[in-house]
Amino acid sequence: MLRRIEWIRECGNFEDYRWGSSLPELARINVIYGPNGMGKTSLATAFDGARQLDEGFKRISLDVEESGARRSTNGAEDPIFDRLHVFSDGFTARSHRFHEGSPNIDAVLTLGEKTAEAEEKIPALRVELATRIDARDQAKKDKAAAERAITQARERVSKAVVGDLSRVEGYRTRGSYSSGVVARKYAGDRTDWAELSPKDLAAKKTFVSADKPEPLDSDSFTLGVPAGLKVRSESLLKSTPVTIVLDTLRTHPEATAWVSEGRALHKESGVCLYCGSALSNARKHDIEQHFSDAVASVEADLDSLAKELASIRSDSDELVRRVPARGLFFEDLREQYDSASKGVLKQAAELNTWIDSLAKRVKAKRANVLGAVVSEVDDAPDVDGADLEKVRDTHNKRVDDHAALLIKAARGLESHHLKAEEATVDAQTKACDDAEETRLTAAARIEEIETEIASLENVEGDPTPTAEVLTREVARLLGRSELTFLSRDGKYVVTRDGEPAIGLSAGERTAIALVHFLEGVARHDASQGKPIVVIDDPVSSLDSNVFMGISTYIWSEAVARDHVEQVVVLTHNFDLFKQWDVQIESMHRNGALKKSHPAELYELKSRHITRNGRTRREPVLVPWPESKAVRKKVRSSYHHAFIAVAHAKRKLLEDDSLENRLDAQLLFPNVIRRLLESFLAFKRPEWVGDFTDSMRKAGQLLDESGYKGDSAALRQQLTRYAHAYSHSQTPETDGLVSPDEIGGAISSVFVFMDQLDHAHFVGLCTVVGVDPATLLPEQPQVEEATSQESEVSAKHDPQRQRGPRSS
Repeated sequence: MLRRIEWIRECGNFEDYRWGSSLPELARINVIYGPNGMGKTSLATAFDGARQLDEGFKRISLDVEESGARRSTNGAEDPIFDRLHVFSDGFTARSHRFHEGSPNIDAVLTLGEKTAEAEEKIPALRVELATRIDARDQAKKDKAAAERAITQARERVSKAVVGDLSRVEGYRTRGSYSSGVVARKYAGDRTDWAELSPKDLAAKKTFVSADKPEPLDSDSFTLGVPAGLKVRSESLLKSTPVTIVLDTLRTHPEATAWVSEGRALHKESGVCLYCGSALSNARKHDIEQHFSDAVASVEADLDSLAKELASIRSDSDELVRRVPARGLFFEDLREQYDSASKGVLKQAAELNTWIDSLAKRVKAKRANVLGAVVSEVDDAPDVDGADLEKVRDTHNKRVDDHAALLIKAARGLESHHLKAEEATVDAQTKACDDAEETRLTAAARIEEIETEIASLENVEGDPTPTAEVLTREVARLLGRSELTFLSRDGKYVVTRDGEPAIGLSAGERTAIALVHFLEGVARHDASQGKPIVVIDDPVSSLDSNVFMGISTYIWSEAVARDHVEQVVVLTHNFDLFKQWDVQIESMHRNGALKKSHPAELYELKSRHITRNGRTRREPVLVPWPESKAVRKKVRSSYHHAFIAVAHAKRKLLEDDSLENRLDAQLLFPNVIRRLLESFLAFKRPEWVGDFTDSMRKAGQLLDESGYKGDSAALRQQLTRYAHAYSHSQTPETDGLVSPDEIGGAISSVFVFMDQLDHAHFVGLCTVVGVDPATLLPEQPQVEEATSQESEVSAKHDPQRQRGPRSS
């Protein structure tokens, strides 16, 4: 048996609920009253989830007593949850499927969580099955398309590589370099793959398609003038030998060379061989002095210099002749060759010019060593053949390494073509893999769905009542026997007066669901303990015609019979709550039954608390009633509504805090409206049915009663509060009555009732044990109200509204 709800966390309204220390423990019979929005459904959901949801037990902790021993579930799995049977919207949604009938089509009802679930699942599974089959077939097509695209890309690579490398071994034919070879390449290492620039691509294509070139001579293309040549040349050109200068040669220096050559011919002769004149020894002595050894020495040096210059000139000419032809180089080296050879030829030409200029001056000096020539010599230019030699050496190395370079170039071209198609191959490979994964996933799910459908088509449902029992019990609950249930293929055909049932009412649906629910409870396997039953709001606002039938049926099945260990009934209907209170009170007059069937009554309220600067609403269970006197006198929802409003007023008088204002705010609009509707129905029964019109007519009663305030303002204020916000669906209180207006609004309710029927108002206060004076504003020392006073003034100062009271 459950003794306490120790805590509930994060379940609807129950964010962090804890059982009150002074709250009586749960008994064999428990009835909990709470207006709509207080958290009844959230409480039922917490119980239901503990059994139905995966890890739903983590949201609730129950204090359980079995065989005199107590234990706490403490948010963990516990056998007690297998004994929980919860009647709620969740149960109905899980276990009931009603296919609306028509005059020509049977209305079919499916009962049972397993059967209803199977019935609901199968159509969805069939839709999914068709979708999965389509997905599988499309995946096959997508995979085939991707495979074709991959094959085409491989063929393009094969064709391009063979086209470029047909002269290279291993790449000569499509047979040796097939798409299969390409496939293996894509499956291997791609680290060195790179696309080539157009220039590099063209160079490599030319290299692999050209014949093997011949090596070039390794001659030097560098030539320079020996060190000191410039200095020697300048020294010789400006030298003047110390000697006797013949007067004739001074006058005719151009004859110097002719005289010098004749010296040897006239050495032994006294007669000049050229002119026949006498040649004396004295003259011969003067000639010899003119052409002394110093002159001979200079002449010899000039001859040597001239010869050296001629040799350098010859070397320069030879160097120019040895420059290789452009066509002998690899094509990709020819641009470098052009630049290097141009430089060599230019420098050689400059060197030749320098040599020729210097040789000319040497020759002139040699002709007349005693004559003066320009002696200054410019720096000799060198021929730098390093760039040309480098190009030639590169060429020769390539010739030597041609085989290796050919393979390297071939692999470069191959990697270029592979890289060019890599993105396409990878994208299509991924598309192919994705399609295959989709196909496999779809195929696996198709198999699962087909197995699941076969299993669901043969599912055995949970316990359900027979058609006869369902017909009998529903008729007993409804008080009429127009509905008939016939069993067909595990379902029920529902007829109304022999015709297919159309439009089952909320009460009829509730009755059917309840019969099914309690049938399942009756068939519970009690070997591990009797069932514990929780019933959430069995009577909705639309079920007034079946109120007593449903209440009696629950009592007879869950209380009167002995197969249920404990029952918890949650209801928003105060009349049902009081009906059970009366039945419990009557049953407990028998001492034995009071001991065997102890009972507790609770009220589920909401309160506002402020924590960490945040004000929020939370549900709280409190014992009901507040006193024995109240229990005996309060017999209707009218009494209860008056108690609720009076209690809120009393709390505001004790502490006009925001939390108490927000708690009072929850009375608007439904409790206040119910109170005013009941009051006016008692006062003027013929007005029942139109609340707004009743309040409008009540304004006239206020005037007739001698009310000195603004009757129209009071009436409009109460109508707005009770009607404008009625049945609000929002859980947010900021969309309702402002907390600042709450106190005045509640006072207005009591002023209204007291003014129209003082005796009735005092009687209500007596029933609930409240001093009327505490509910009404204090009378002012001077009462004055004029027609010019605004509605707001009357609204916020209800005491100004009171006048002589009607009896």
